[in-house]
Amino acid sequence: MKENESLSRQEEVSLKDQIRHYLQYWFWFILSLTICITIAFLNMRYSTYSYVSEATILIKDDKNASLSEIAIFEDLGLTGSALNKSQFENEIEILKSRRLLSEVVRKLKSNIRYFKVGSIKTSELYEDLPFKLTIFDTTNIDQLSSKSLIIKILSDTEFEIKEGEEGEVKKYSFNQPFKIGIGEVALEPNVDSDEFQFRKENFIVAIGTVDKAVNDLRRKIKVQSVSKNSSSSILKLTIISAQKLKAEATLDTLVAVYNKDAIYDRNLVSKNTADFIINRLEIITRELDSVETGKVDFKEKNRLTDIRAEGQLFLENASELNKKQIVVATQKELLKSMTDYIATSKDYTLLPSNLGIENGGVVQAVNEYNDLIIRRQRLLNSSTEENPIVIELSNQISQFKENVKENLNTVTLALDIEDRDIRKQINKIGGKISQIPSIAKSSRDIERQQTIKESLYLYLLQKREETAISLAVTTPKAKIVDKAYTAKEPVSPQPKFIYLVALIVGFAIPFVIIFIKTFFDTKIHNRVDVEKEVPSLPILGEIPVIDSKDSEVITNNDRSVLAEAFRILRTNLGYFINSKENGNVVFVTSTIKGEGKTFVAYNLAISLTSTRKSVLLIGADIRNPQIHRYIDENEWKIGLSEYLFDSSVDVNSITNKVDIEGQNFDVILSGRIPPNPAELLMSERFETIIAEVKDKYDYVIVDTAPTLLVTDTLLISQMADTTVYVCRAEYTDKKLLQYPKELYDEGKIKNIAFAINGIKLTNFGYGSKYGYGYGYGQEKPSVFSRLKRALKLKK
Repeated sequence: MKENESLSRQEEVSLKDQIRHYLQYWFWFILSLTICITIAFLNMRYSTYSYVSEATILIKDDKNASLSEIAIFEDLGLTGSALNKSQFENEIEILKSRRLLSEVVRKLKSNIRYFKVGSIKTSELYEDLPFKLTIFDTTNIDQLSSKSLIIKILSDTEFEIKEGEEGEVKKYSFNQPFKIGIGEVALEPNVDSDEFQFRKENFIVAIGTVDKAVNDLRRKIKVQSVSKNSSSSILKLTIISAQKLKAEATLDTLVAVYNKDAIYDRNLVSKNTADFIINRLEIITRELDSVETGKVDFKEKNRLTDIRAEGQLFLENASELNKKQIVVATQKELLKSMTDYIATSKDYTLLPSNLGIENGGVVQAVNEYNDLIIRRQRLLNSSTEENPIVIELSNQISQFKENVKENLNTVTLALDIEDRDIRKQINKIGGKISQIPSIAKSSRDIERQQTIKESLYLYLLQKREETAISLAVTTPKAKIVDKAYTAKEPVSPQPKFIYLVALIVGFAIPFVIIFIKTFFDTKIHNRVDVEKEVPSLPILGEIPVIDSKDSEVITNNDRSVLAEAFRILRTNLGYFINSKENGNVVFVTSTIKGEGKTFVAYNLAISLTSTRKSVLLIGADIRNPQIHRYIDENEWKIGLSEYLFDSSVDVNSITNKVDIEGQNFDVILSGRIPPNPAELLMSERFETIIAEVKDKYDYVIVDTAPTLLVTDTLLISQMADTTVYVCRAEYTDKKLLQYPKELYDEGKIKNIAFAINGIKLTNFGYGSKYGYGYGYGQEKPSVFSRLKRALKLKK
């Protein structure tokens, strides 16, 4: 249980350390966020916003015919047939066809675009245009090449124009025709436009080809079903554009053009039927007039007013047969007319429908044949006769035409058989009425012919009116459910999303950089790093990093952060020595060169001297002596190496007095660099000098060589009562801290304690919790200095 609580506390401390670590770079996070949000703002400010414009239409079929204005004529068979899936997909492709889109482009003149040149971006204009370009010769508009006209309004009557960036600047008047590369044009001003008042600014008129405008529109427009349900006939038309009104006008115009095209296709069959009926009426009128004239002549010649009552009963029986014969004769006449029309008509000509032929097979064959003709004509509008689909339709049409002929022949033969049967029955009755005067019989024949012609004449008149009604009440195929409208919110750029991305990126950039820097960072930075690596060894103090302009040596009554750090180091060293009941010999060493052991040893000596203690500083690093850098002595003095080499040299002859603003302490320099430093340090002379001076001074500070590079320090380490092991922040590798621990564990160094040199002020203590503040005589740095420190430009 205790182990779990301990692990939990460690994880909590580790998390807090991580948070504190990243909070040290708070300024970089604020700077990164500021830059990213500023970039996002500028992007939003100068980006072109795009909006979604939509229109919804209903493709009419039998299931929604009741919504149509033509529903009252359902009994005449004027409603369309239901759309299957294939036909529905065909309507989608027709809406996106180049033929319809070309007409939309021409109606809206979408190939001519107007732009206003701004200081940062160029924006397209659609409404409130300052002027309009008129092209007089539009016969070859499809062959026009793309042109760019740069126009500057000079006044209400004049403007400057040049073709492209390299064109010659010319001056013209508004409404005055002039010639350019695309032909004769003119500019019509719109002085009421707000844009017209932007004088001396450039406007661009981009003239593109219709084909290019159609291609652009095909890429932008999307047509799709609003539901996956196959029974739904509702389509949604969508365009994403920066110009709301232009997109809405494009969608509304496309629907209007589609309806116009569909009405034209629907009227093709009705128009051909009307023409056929008119021709037949002219023939029947002449025939009926001839029959009626013959009847009048016959009655006048024979003075006939009524048929004798004797033959009335037989005639009534024959009447029913005559009615059947009339119906058969009418059907045969219609079939003959249809057969003649097919024989004389050209290929791919629509056949008359709804003529009253009673045979269902013939009517169905004619309707299917007409549907194939219309589909072929619509495909030819956007393709050629070599199209495989067109060829397949042509083959089907030929086959269906033969089927129609065969059906007509079959029905005609059936009617002939029926007619012969009726005639046989009439002949039988005729034998019974043989006594009826031949005049009455002849009169009946004439009336029969008259009845047939009248029935056919009235029938054709009825069909002509029905066809006229069909032409008059033809409604659009696409019913508008929702006219084109544009969403208020743009689809791109999206402010919320962009600002969210800016925030994420603003946090992520410094976080990733700091994470990578931390991940690959193997140096120590503060006492926390040292405690993690060697938790069993104490830390005496932390020495701050100093600016290059500051002095490396503390002075009397010094109130700097550096002086305070050495006072803390001095105090902790005193406690450490007392706790161990050690002597006064203090070795100062490090792992490698450059960690600041001589700097720590020298200033520690000064700090101890300020407490009125007698201090001796010995330079025992005789391979690379550094103490002389801090002593302003012009004369060369002998030092420790001479003492170790020459037994005639005594301690007093190598001891030097150092005065730091009235504070005196003794220094024994390293002397000349010998060829055999290890052997000299192993001699009894070094042990002798230590034994001699330790009783004479309160503190003996020995500056020794780095332990990892040479063996000198390890040779004399047992003579130390306390070892101050110096490591340097931002310089010492964490792995090197294991080396002094091993030396301590193996007994090669006694009573070791760390002094951390070169720590930044922000890294003092545990996340600055115990760092040195301002107020104890230390002047607060300027805002500029703190800013540089926050940016890590100043250590």
